[in-house]
Amino acid sequence: MKSLAIIIPPRRIDAPMLMSCLGIWRKKYNLRIFSVDVRNTEEMPIGNLKTHDLQELHSDCFDAIAVMGESGTKEYLWNNTDIISRLQKFDKARKLIAGIGLGSIVLAQAGVLLGKKATIDNSVELVIQLKSYGAIFVPEDVVILKWIITGSGKDVEAFANAVSMWLRTSPQQIIK
Repeated sequence: MKSLAIIIPPRRIDAPMLMSCLGIWRKKYNLRIFSVDVRNTEEMPIGNLKTHDLQELHSDCFDAIAVMGESGTKEYLWNNTDIISRLQKFDKARKLIAGIGLGSIVLAQAGVLLGKKATIDNSVELVIQLKSYGAIFVPEDVVILKWIITGSGKDVEAFANAVSMWLRTSPQQIIK
């Protein structure tokens, strides 16, 4: 069974977005949720989900990584060197890297979107932010490029299904 690491901010997460993704991923994959400050995730309204400390995340234990977005992502995950280095390890290993909403900016900060098409909410500020890291903005709900998936956050199910489809498909068929 494939495994997926999910990174969330410790506060101000879009709980409906996370729960929608988990609803699609939960029965098909081994999931672990990680955060930069596990103590603060206990206050989050996401049910009885167990959150692990980011220090426990090792790329060799997972087939994919997804960075969730919302206002807390900007505050806690943007420019986080620990997350950036982990994303770079997944990229180097050609394992799936996904970001939805403001999580796409974290992927861009890791350099994995340099010169590549990506999406984010179509606000001027966010498009400029995404482009400032060398990404090519595309006004679509989901953009899939080999082992990288970005989602604007408008169609959460399409993003979750794209991640799921990538995990079900042999990476050799996708990466050429």
